[in-house]
Order: sequence, then structure tokens, then C-alpha cells
Amino acid sequence: MKKVFTFVALTLGLISVANAQYEPEKGDFSVEVGFTPFNTGGDAFKLNEGMMKARWFVSDKDALRLKLGLGIDNKSTTSSQSEDAPSNITGPYDIWESTTTNKYKYADFSFMLGYERHLFTKGRFDVYAGMELGYGMSKYSGSYSYSKTSTSYDKNGVKTSSSIKENTKEYINYNLMNENSEDDPETRSKKYFSANLFAGVDFYVWKNLYLGAECGLNFKTGKCPNKYYNSDDYSVTYQANGVVESEVRTTYDGSTNTTITTTKGVPGTPQKGIKKSNEASGTQFNLYIEPAIRIGWRF
Repeated sequence: MKKVFTFVALTLGLISVANAQYEPEKGDFSVEVGFTPFNTGGDAFKLNEGMMKARWFVSDKDALRLKLGLGIDNKSTTSSQSEDAPSNITGPYDIWESTTTNKYKYADFSFMLGYERHLFTKGRFDVYAGMELGYGMSKYSGSYSYSKTSTSYDKNGVKTSSSIKENTKEYINYNLMNENSEDDPETRSKKYFSANLFAGVDFYVWKNLYLGAECGLNFKTGKCPNKYYNSDDYSVTYQANGVVESEVRTTYDGSTNTTITTTKGVPGTPQKGIKKSNEASGTQFNLYIEPAIRIGWRF
């Protein structure tokens, strides 16, 4: 008897799926999340560039939609280098070690309001077209840190800086403002308005569960604020008895274009810095294919 009930339940379930109606109806509401399955490094489920979307059907054919984007990313890389002692000691030499660290931070927020006209439903496919308007902003920053220590030895391989480990020390620290890469213009802070004309399709894998994708025309215009860097550079050289022989520290504030140089034992002159770039604006118009697969549920 149990097997009979199981068979009847499965049969009824298959019939209900086969007879399911996939056409949207007035009052339906859906929520979607986009993902990029072919991205690596943990980027597949980042919710930037409108990867969250809600849709409300005001009629059987017309829907209003809201897209939200939110992206936050922090990365850091560190590398070290060192120099080996010479195999044949023929005179004084220096052994140095250095460490370089690069970091960047990124945050993005965007939203778009739009309208969809659902043209027709064929089997499990629902085809639509529409337009949307929106606003977005992104914030980039980065830092570069370099440190180097050098130890001096005499011709017999004995440290000449007997009271301390290092004979010289160097530190260089840069903080990039409103960008995190000088080589990539896209990694710069910006604020922008955008508009899309689009066409899309939803494929229902179950009665209310669907996958979707879009393509269309994109218009974007915006501004990038000033980009500049602050820096703090420091170097010191010690005598063999540990007494400071020379010391120079330079601090640069890119936002005010000033450089302060503090010198001990070596002559130095304060300098005036230069901003890296002024505010920039731009407009772009391009074709796009949605770089994600959307998965949604219709209520």
C-alpha cells in the first residue's frame, strides 16, 4: 500500500509540473541573485553591478524592477628578497633584505529603477524587454610599503656594526587616494549616472524557480575626483658603535601639495609636491551582455 501511495504522489507531482503555467500574472513578485559561475578566486557570488534584483508585476505583461549592487574587496600581497653573502671574502660587503607589501581596497554601491514589458511566454521561456535608469559610486584606495635593511661586514666577514644588527634601514610607505593602481584607469573612484535599454529571457526550471540573462545598450556618464598619494619615507645609517650617522625623513601630503623633509647629519631642503591628477569626467556608450546568470524565485 505504501508503494501505491508513493506512486500516486509522484504521478500527481509530475502532472502538476507538466501543467504548470509559467506566464507572469498581476501581483507576482520575484527576487533574484546573480552569480558568475566561471569566475575564480571567490568572485563568483559578488553582489556588485546590479547582482540583486526585485521585480513586481503591475499587470500580466508589465513589471517594475529595482536592481542593487554592493561590492567590497580587500587584497594584500607581500614579497621578500634577500642577498647572500659572497662565497669568496675579498673585502668589505653589505648584506641586505627587503620586503614589499601591496594592498588595495574597493567598495561599490549602485541602484537602478526600471520597467519591463513581457512580450510572450513559450513553454518554459519568458521573453521581455525594457529600460532602466540608475546611479552608482565606487571608492578605491591602495597602499605600497617597502622596507630594506642592510648589514655591513668587513673583509673577514665580521659585522662592522657591532652594537646593532643593521647598518642601514629604509622605509617607503605610499597611500593611494581615489585609486589603487596607476596602470589601470578603471581602478579609480567615481560617481556616475547610467541608463540601459535591454532585452532578456527567463527559463523556468520549476514552477516558480527560473534562470535568466540579459543583453542591451548601456549609457554611462560620471566624474572621478582628484587622485593623489600621501607618503612617508625614512632612511637612517648607523656608525659601527651604533651612533646615528645620517637620518632623513620625508612626509608628503598630496591633498595639500606639501612636503616636509626632516634631516639629521645631512643637508636637506623642504620641497613642494604635485597632485597626481585633477578631477576627470567622461561618458561612454556600449553594447553589453550580462556577465552573470541570475537565479530567481517568483512568489
